[in-house]
Amino acid sequence: MTNQEFLRAPKTPLNDAQMEAVNHTFGPALVLAGAGSGKTRVITTRAARLVTEGHASPDSVLCVTFTNKAANEMRQRISSILDVSADAMWVSTFHAACLRILKSEHAHAGYERMPVIFDATDQKSLVKGILKEMGVPDTDFPYRKVMGVISRFKNEMKGPEEMAGDIYLRGAKILSQAYYQYQERLKSNNAVDFDDLLTLCISIFENRDDVLEAYRARFKFIMVDEFQDTNSAQYRFIKLLTGAEGNLFAVGDDDQSIYRWRGAKVGNIFDFERDFRGTRVILLEENYRSAGNILNAAGSVVREIGGRKEKKLWTKQKAGDPVTLYVADDGMDEAHFVAYEIMSAAKKGAAYGDFAVFYRTNAQSRTIEEAFTSWKIPYRVYGGLKFYERKEIKDVLSWLRLAVNENDDLSFRRAISSPPRGVGATSLAKLASYAASRRVSLLSAARAEDNGIGASAKKELLNFAAVVSHIGEMAGASNASALIKYAVENTGYLNFLEEKKTAQDVARAENLMELASAAEDDAAIGDFLDRITLASESDLVEEGMGTVSIMTLHVSKGLEFPVVFMVGMEDGLLPHKNSMDKIEEMNEERRLCYVGMTRAMRKLYLSRALNRNLFGSWNRGVPSIFLSSIPDDVLEKKKSVNVGRTHTQGFSRNSRW
Repeated sequence: MTNQEFLRAPKTPLNDAQMEAVNHTFGPALVLAGAGSGKTRVITTRAARLVTEGHASPDSVLCVTFTNKAANEMRQRISSILDVSADAMWVSTFHAACLRILKSEHAHAGYERMPVIFDATDQKSLVKGILKEMGVPDTDFPYRKVMGVISRFKNEMKGPEEMAGDIYLRGAKILSQAYYQYQERLKSNNAVDFDDLLTLCISIFENRDDVLEAYRARFKFIMVDEFQDTNSAQYRFIKLLTGAEGNLFAVGDDDQSIYRWRGAKVGNIFDFERDFRGTRVILLEENYRSAGNILNAAGSVVREIGGRKEKKLWTKQKAGDPVTLYVADDGMDEAHFVAYEIMSAAKKGAAYGDFAVFYRTNAQSRTIEEAFTSWKIPYRVYGGLKFYERKEIKDVLSWLRLAVNENDDLSFRRAISSPPRGVGATSLAKLASYAASRRVSLLSAARAEDNGIGASAKKELLNFAAVVSHIGEMAGASNASALIKYAVENTGYLNFLEEKKTAQDVARAENLMELASAAEDDAAIGDFLDRITLASESDLVEEGMGTVSIMTLHVSKGLEFPVVFMVGMEDGLLPHKNSMDKIEEMNEERRLCYVGMTRAMRKLYLSRALNRNLFGSWNRGVPSIFLSSIPDDVLEKKKSVNVGRTHTQGFSRNSRW
């Protein structure tokens, strides 16, 4: 098969702009890919072409993206094009790629053994404990704010010293002390957080030329997806790995940059051509996802942003239905309208999985959920409590984390009371004091004969330590699923739940069995723990399921649904009230609105309320400023018909609705 035949094959249908991008081989390229323009096809087809034409072996190609879901999709598509496995190719998230590098190079970062990754819950426990020891009131310095500031400084490659000297940061001295203690506690637990995965790799590359050159030699071609979402550390990592004139292929869209609040720098797209000489810029402007009216409405919102990279998205699809703008009496009326429209479509044969509801803040989901419950519409909320954050899951995982990393004192504190075993607060305080005085882990202290713990508690501690040791010994020979089953049954946790016999505890026991099932694809427990720790919220969204998907606009990124409802189109919600007096943040809100609108394939609904009860008070709804950007000829405006009141007065499945 010739190159052109390969590229035009049914597996990889490409338009001319996509062909230009796929055919690019050497030197830097920046592909500006509009929403729904087939960027994943471009990346995967190019990766396959590089291998097929002999420019690269699979293990010399690095493809980096932001979610495990996107990485898995890329890997599967590349495999289907090549008709062989793409496992040798590095296709992963930034964090997963850095984790893989650290597993080989951690000694260069000062770790004798590969550190474990602390997730958000672990970080919360650590930071709260530090602030408590410092005597800092949570009201003055909420742990979320502290963690956010620490993360921002890490992603800017700044340490506690730079934080202490930041004259624009309120409470810089206290925050820098917390930052310092946080890093010290991580190190003593032989642990790192998500941000450390990147910063440690960068540090290794900047201080060990031999290591950097080895990885540069390995990765002859580097491709980055969702480039607009990169932060300073990620861009620095890519620049180091690529070199000034390397074969870097970046795909992104400044119109879809929505993560400024967590460090993403849309400016990286604008700096690309300066940082990489001879960059080839390619525009992907044909949209394959959305009907014409949806595309025109969304484009009108984002075009108001000054200084953006100009793209003129178009589609061969028909204009389709107009975008519906519903003006509700209040938030509950809005929710019932959404439910009514979905139920009406379902009665005509539509699948519930075709529908999604997006909102700006999690608090807005309450009325939607109440309406869906009333109308008996099956739904799933994304962005709430994740499976791996449930108490019973965290409890069992703490045993496993401790078994593979005996320095993990946070996991020790959780596991020792999961289930309760007669080791009270006094005994734990003595144990912590003993461990601190001898600079050993809590597990080592639990095994010590002279730890000063009373006979009864000492016996429990030794039994506990013996089980942990046995799990650790099994870890080398058992697969992850078998090890989880052993831990569930032999730590006493399953018996603890079954003895309580409540419906909630029965459900918790079932969740533990589901945990074992979730690990079936992982050979080693360490791989499983790494995978679930790195999972993002959008990785958990299952499109096409038999339920309506409900989520924030941020979670919707990268997804698509035949029918989308965007609720709360009011100033103060979208755009958010905290962003309305800042130009950069207002631009980000516009981009967020654009992202939500371009998730819709066939039909888009926008809705606002004349009055809304939110956060405990009633407010008059002011139409979102973004609505004024949308031309009237693509809009269908509807006023409240209060279907919710009619429904609650006697809606039945036999009615005309």
